[in-house]
Amino acid sequence: MTRTLAFLAATTLAACGSAADRDYAARGDHAVGYTVLAGDDLTVKAWYPTDADGVEDIDYMAQVRLFGPDSPEMPFFGAAIADAAPAPGSYPLVVLSHGFGMSPEWYHPLAEHLASRGFVVLGPEHVEYDWATDVLHATVSRPLEVSATLDLAETGVLDGIIDTDAVAVIGHSYGGTTALAAGGARIHTGWLADACQGELDPFTDAFFCQPFLGQEDVLAAEMGLDAVPDGLWPSLADDRVDAIVAMAPDAGMFGDVGLAEVTVPAMLLGGTGDTAAPWAWGGGLAWDHVSSETRALVTFEGADHFIVTTTCDSMPWTAGLPEEFSALFCSDPAWDKPTALALTNQLTAAFLADTLQGERRGRRHLERFEAVEGLRVETSR
Repeated sequence: MTRTLAFLAATTLAACGSAADRDYAARGDHAVGYTVLAGDDLTVKAWYPTDADGVEDIDYMAQVRLFGPDSPEMPFFGAAIADAAPAPGSYPLVVLSHGFGMSPEWYHPLAEHLASRGFVVLGPEHVEYDWATDVLHATVSRPLEVSATLDLAETGVLDGIIDTDAVAVIGHSYGGTTALAAGGARIHTGWLADACQGELDPFTDAFFCQPFLGQEDVLAAEMGLDAVPDGLWPSLADDRVDAIVAMAPDAGMFGDVGLAEVTVPAMLLGGTGDTAAPWAWGGGLAWDHVSSETRALVTFEGADHFIVTTTCDSMPWTAGLPEEFSALFCSDPAWDKPTALALTNQLTAAFLADTLQGERRGRRHLERFEAVEGLRVETSR
């Protein structure tokens, strides 16, 4: 599907859909506040509803860890009010787990959209730089940092507006993997070993097989285990999590049996052209095997891995990147990124409205969504 077709299809949806259909695509009634919270050894970025009267124009600053531990902070242009007072009320919580080596600011359009619609979004900063050296630690530390973020929310931060009885975890890339783990998925290195036997794709072998196989004892030590488990590994889930959204996850480490441990409502989202977390190892695998009664699958035909990250218009520093990096972050082989981001915001908001806010029309929105060429939305019932 060409970018032009994607844009025209989205325009048709906006023009022809009912008011209820368009509702989840629109920014909500709340202005958006933003602040930085500090927990024990954890920094958390917060987006939340505010009644503040001000211009939603902000320059977020975040280290681009993909480029190493010495990289400086870079600006991300967003739409929020810095350090605004939270709006009185009680709002469901969304924990946002970013991709490996990235930061919550890469997903600020989604965070702002959800906050405007009555959610509090807390994005813990997972500090990691190098996949080869950090991924085993990150596999264990990330779900624990999700739990630490929930602990922080329960202390009454943001004037106590967070409803910690209504919690979702959303994540992209290794954040999607983190969301699956927080929602109940359990590691199964035996399945991974079988799947990796004879793996012909060098990227998949290098990134999803070799870092884990032969390193099971290291991973076990990271989890505080005395021995490598036989079969399913202990759960890293948090029973406070009520729903998950996993975008372009790596699901291979869980396998079919480990993914079946996920029973909370789950939405899987990604692109069939993903070159970093191949569909068969990610969203497609998870959709086939999670046990959740309430499930949704959002498939962007032909889309690559960074379809859900912010556009390069909001990341001015990308102008100086080598072409191979700017092409990866700034464009997509099949989709216009602003169109894909708007659709991601819309469908995620509908799913969370159903699962956290009890809006049945959110579920109906997903069940009846059919207007965009190249985008498939499936539900479990």
